[in-house]
Amino acid sequence: GNVVHVLADEVASGRTPADLDVLMERLDSVWNGLAFDAPWKSEQEKDHARAALERFLHWHVLDRGGRAPAASEHDFDVTLEAGEYAVRIRGSMDRVEQDAEGRAYVVDFKTGKGAPTKDEVAAHPQLAVYQLAVREGAVDEVFDGNRPEPGGAELVQLRQPAPKKEGGEAFPKVQAQEPLAGEWVSDLLATAAGKVLDERFTPTTGTHCSHCTFRASCSAQPEGRQVVE
Repeated sequence: GNVVHVLADEVASGRTPADLDVLMERLDSVWNGLAFDAPWKSEQEKDHARAALERFLHWHVLDRGGRAPAASEHDFDVTLEAGEYAVRIRGSMDRVEQDAEGRAYVVDFKTGKGAPTKDEVAAHPQLAVYQLAVREGAVDEVFDGNRPEPGGAELVQLRQPAPKKEGGEAFPKVQAQEPLAGEWVSDLLATAAGKVLDERFTPTTGTHCSHCTFRASCSAQPEGRQVVE
């Protein structure tokens, strides 16, 4: 996943051409240095990486409403007002794009096997915080010092094919979040800040429980309750 992110950044920034053969040469140059449990696992993951890079390239050259790359691996550091709290957010956006109307779109590349549902994307905290950060000046420097209007944010699932009507196997699954409406993300940040300051970390069950490594010692789960109570 990290290697694919690095190569996607190199293509977006123009340091590496948008050519699959070139990207595979770059991949080959570092692949043997990666640790895998068995040779077959290495080959399997390399095939997945190749498919992800192919999908990325098809997506990269696609005309998406006149959008063009404005920044890649863009670091940001902003302070957001969240209720009674001032919350400092530091992070990195995989890619920032600008459309013909000057709006900013944040793209987050994913290389995992899972993907959120449509409803989960609409309320996706990471994408929403990116959009809020854009609204508070996180990308002003790449828009010539101007404050762009957020156009939305999206997950680009490089390991998963798009639906047939959107190109099928050759393209990645794209899950878009519309521009923010209401104050729900600010409320979410305020709740998180309150829990951190009060040191209240009550476990909450959800779909994330299916792949949580702490399930066996979590008080919200039957098997974990026996350990902690």
